Amino acid sequence: MTVIHATDPTTQVLSLLYQQREDMRMLITESSNSSDVQQAIRADDVIMMLGHGNEYGLFSKPDKNGEYRRFMITDRHVQFLRDKTCIGIWCYANKFAEKYKLHGLFSGMIISELQEAIDLGVPTTKDDIDKEMEKFTICLKDCIDTCGLEQTPLRMKELDDVQSELTKFNYGNLYYYE
Repeated sequence: MTVIHATDPTTQVLSLLYQQREDMRMLITESSNSSDVQQAIRADDVIMMLGHGNEYGLFSKPDKNGEYRRFMITDRHVQFLRDKTCIGIWCYANKFAEKYKLHGLFSGMIISELQEAIDLGVPTTKDDIDKEMEKFTICLKDCIDTCGLEQTPLRMKELDDVQSELTKFNYGNLYYYE
């Protein structure tokens, strides 16, 4: 598995998805250029892409003003992703996957920051978001490892033991595409 993860404080928890995995062959971070990303994707069959993003792709790390100006994954990478099994966990990764007919497990919008919850009208606190993101990530890792990608969206909904507006939102925003 190749992992592409542009880390920042609110997505660092996603590293739990690939830590201590024996099948992880390469970790691509925000310091990599587009050519590095393309070569890494070509060299593996399973690609895990993690961080912040939108329907146009996976963002790199924000600049010093907190703005996302660079992408790590965009439409330029689709030709290399088409025949791969993909795991895309970033906001609106499902829209990216649908548009380009990618195969695998993808998230929709996931609330990982307080401002996202406020914008979406989901009542919660920063502490709850931090706590629940860690639980969400641990459950997601377990589902991927034990249930497989296809069964993960349904199983994640079953594993939501809190049933708050936040957890229902996050646990219900996973999609599998054949």
